[in-house]
Amino acid sequence: MMKINKQSLEEQATEYLRHKIISGEMAQGEKIVESTLAKDLELSRSTIRMALNSLSHEGLVTLKPYAGWQVISLNEDDLWELYNLRVALESQAAAMAAEKASDQDKQNLRALYDDYCQLCEQNPTDIKAISDADFHLHRKIVEASKSMRMEKIYGQIANQLQSYLSMTHQNYDLSQSGLSHEAMINAICSGDPELASREAKANITPFTQLCSTLKQDEN
Repeated sequence: MMKINKQSLEEQATEYLRHKIISGEMAQGEKIVESTLAKDLELSRSTIRMALNSLSHEGLVTLKPYAGWQVISLNEDDLWELYNLRVALESQAAAMAAEKASDQDKQNLRALYDDYCQLCEQNPTDIKAISDADFHLHRKIVEASKSMRMEKIYGQIANQLQSYLSMTHQNYDLSQSGLSHEAMINAICSGDPELASREAKANITPFTQLCSTLKQDEN
């Protein structure tokens, strides 16, 4: 029983910290002090350490020698890598979804897309909610590809992609964010894999634009 409770606390701490990092509440490069965090959350340092170890495997935190834990900091090389991974995975997933998605999958994608557009119209300044809706839609497209291997690979970088997506939504007019996915969703639902792949790639913020955002944040 004690082991189950301990695991539950670790999972709760992991989820709490994951949310803070992905949402941007904990800044990139921010130092994490185990003792301070344990005191604030009223948890043991070992529980916090286990949570941080889990997040390190997800690529959200890193342990620096003599410096301790800190939130990851996405530099230009990281953005280049994540951009190219996202282009490769999401364009291929969209093509596969156009071929494999069931009628129910297509209905679900349409519903998610409609909710996303409504969110952007009603709350165009809610960066976190819009980033979450964006990621959720793309993840459902990956699921609609019917490839367990694709889902697994996407899942391995999912949390870093969420941080990446939050960055792509900075300093932009988000009122049209949902509508920008219309052509991709239409291509998937009409069963056109080539068009779906092209539209998925076109939907991703260009790397050069991401670099400009990164430099603005640094200044």
